[in-house]
Amino acid sequence: MFDTSATGTVKGPYFVRQILTSSLDQTTSSIGRAASLTGVMTFDGVGMYAFAGQITDTVSGKNAAAYSSTGRYAVSASGLVQIANPIDPGDSKQAGDTIYGGVGAIGPSAIVGSSTEGPNDDLFIAIPAGSSATNNSLNGAYNAAFIDFLQGNASQVRDGYFNLTSTGTGSFGTVAVNGVMANQSSTATTQSLAGVTYSIGNANGSGTITFPTAAAPLTTLVSGQKTLYVSADGNIMIGGSPAGFDLIVAIKAATGKVSNSTFQGTYFTAALENDASGLTNGNNFIDSFYGSVLALGQGQAILHDRLVLFNQSAYDYTAYSNADFSTGAIQKDNFFQIFLGANGQASLQVGISTFYSLTINLQAKSTPASGVFIDPLKVWNAASYAPITNPVAPGEFVSIFGSGLAPGVFTPSALPLPTNLGGVQVKVNGKVAPLSYVGPTQINFLVPFATTDAYATFQVINNGTPSNPVTLYTSLTAPGIFTGAPSGIGNGAVLHADFSAVTQSSPAKIGETVLLYLTGLGAVMPAVGDGAAAPSKPLSTVLENIGVDIADQKGNDPLATVSFSGLAPGFAGLYQLNFAIPAGLTTGPASLNVATQDAFSTEAQIYIQGSATANATPRIRSFRPEHKTSPRATVSSGPR
Repeated sequence: MFDTSATGTVKGPYFVRQILTSSLDQTTSSIGRAASLTGVMTFDGVGMYAFAGQITDTVSGKNAAAYSSTGRYAVSASGLVQIANPIDPGDSKQAGDTIYGGVGAIGPSAIVGSSTEGPNDDLFIAIPAGSSATNNSLNGAYNAAFIDFLQGNASQVRDGYFNLTSTGTGSFGTVAVNGVMANQSSTATTQSLAGVTYSIGNANGSGTITFPTAAAPLTTLVSGQKTLYVSADGNIMIGGSPAGFDLIVAIKAATGKVSNSTFQGTYFTAALENDASGLTNGNNFIDSFYGSVLALGQGQAILHDRLVLFNQSAYDYTAYSNADFSTGAIQKDNFFQIFLGANGQASLQVGISTFYSLTINLQAKSTPASGVFIDPLKVWNAASYAPITNPVAPGEFVSIFGSGLAPGVFTPSALPLPTNLGGVQVKVNGKVAPLSYVGPTQINFLVPFATTDAYATFQVINNGTPSNPVTLYTSLTAPGIFTGAPSGIGNGAVLHADFSAVTQSSPAKIGETVLLYLTGLGAVMPAVGDGAAAPSKPLSTVLENIGVDIADQKGNDPLATVSFSGLAPGFAGLYQLNFAIPAGLTTGPASLNVATQDAFSTEAQIYIQGSATANATPRIRSFRPEHKTSPRATVSSGPR
C-alpha cells in the first residue's frame, strides 16, 4: 500500500490553483470540458483536507462560483503525494480522482502534481499560506511564466513569461510580457503593459494582481485582474483568473552567481501542454504529466514523466535532458524559456513556439540520515538512474543509496545471486532479493519477479538492523539501458555480432544486427528463478511487445526490426535485445529508444555509420509501442 508516513508534514492552509481540460476529442484534441479551481485547501495533518474557494466549469455552467469539497491525501517518506482531486473528488475508485505529485522544499512544502490516471489533462499547484502579509511583504524580483486556455479553447491557448519587481508599494510598474498565441499564428510577441499593480489584502498572503484590461482579449497575452497568492516563505507566487483557465507561477529570481551546481538533486515536476503545430488542420495535441527530475549538477539531468496524452492512457517516459545553467539562471532554446530561481529550489519552463507548455519543477526535501539509512530520494533504476517517481518492474536491477547500508564491500562469487552478502539483505515487500553488489553507501539488487503489487517497499537489513522503509510505484516494465557512464547517460551497452563494442570508432552499420543490454523488461517465459542464470535452451523471452527506434540529429527516427527480446543466456537478470539498424539514418550519434506497452526510454545513444544525406520524414507517433516525438525533453521538464 502507499506509504503515508510523512502525511503529517503537510498541514494547515494552502493556496491552490488548478486548471483542467477533459472530454477531449480523440482526433482534434478540442476541449469538451474546461475547469479551474481557486481557493484554500486546509490539510489536517492526518489525511483529510477541506477546500473552500471558487470554481469555473464549462460543463456545469458555473462561472467563478463558490465551491467547497473534501477529500483524502497522503504523503510518503520520499515526498510523493496523492490527493483526491478537489474538482472531482467523487468515488475514490474512479480513474482520474487522484492528483499524483510531490512535495517540494520551496514554500516551504509546496505541492505540484497532475491527475494522470484518468480522462483529465490538468496541472495542480498548492503553496503554504503565510501570516501577517502586506503589500510590503512582496519585495524583490520574480520570474513568472503562464499558460492560458482562453475561453476554455485549445485553439486559443497562449503561454509566455515576464519579470516582476516590487519595492513593496503595490506596484509592478510597466511589465514586458513575452509569449505566443495559437490564434495569432504562434508568432513571438512582446506586449508592454503599463501600470501593473498588486494588492495583498489578507494577512495570509492572498490578494490580487491587476493587468490593464484588454480591449481585444483574443490578441492580448495577459489581461485584467487575477487572484494572487504568495507563499509563506515569499519564494513562490501563483495566480489566475477565477473565471478563466490560466495559471501564473512566479519564483523568486536568482541572486548572486548561478552555475550548474545550483540545479542539483531531485525535483518534483508537473506540466500541462498543447502541441498546436497542427492547428492549421484543426488539430491540437494536449498532454499533461507529473514526475521527477534528477539534476546531476553538471548541466545534465535525467527525467521521468508519467505522461498522459489526449488520446491515450498514461505511460512512463524517461529521458536524458540538457540542464545547462553555466551562463546564468535564465536560459532559452528553440522551444522553451527556462528560469531557475529561489536559490535552486525551483525552476519554470514555458513554451515559446507552437509547443505550448508550462512546467513547474520543485526541489524535493532531503531527509537527514540516521543509522542504517536508505535515502528516500535515491532508489533508482540501476541502468538509467531514472528518478523516484519512475516505477520499478519485476526482474529489474535497482540501486539503493544511503549510509550505513553494509559493514564493507561485498560481491557474489557465483550464480545464482545470493540473498545475503556480508550479513546484508534487501527486502522487497518482505521478500528477500538477489544481491549483485553491497557496500556502505550503495546496494544493487534484483526486484523479485513475484513483485506484482501496486507498490514496492524496500528495506535493508544490515546484520540484523533494519533501515527505514521506502515505497515506490510498480509497473509491468521500466526499461533502462546500461551505458558506459553510471548515470545512464552516454553510449548504450551495444555490441556487434562478434561481441565487440559499438563505439564512435566502430559504429553500427545500416542493416547490421546488434545486441543491446538493459534492465526492466519485466516478466519472461519460461520463468527463471530470481537471481539465476538465464537458460540458452530454450531462450527465456519477455512477455511484452518491445519496440526500438533510433533518432538521429536530423530528425530521422525509423523503427528497428527486433529479432530477440529476452534474458541474456548465462547472466542473471540481464535483458538483451537483438535488432537490425534501420535504413534512413545519418552518420553520427543518435538517440537509442526502447518502448514497451507501458513505458518509453530515450536516454542512451548509439553511433551509426549511415548516410550523410539521409532525410526521412520525421513521424508524429501515437505510442504503442511507439511514442509521440516532441521537444519537451530539451531542458529540465519532466508521475504515478
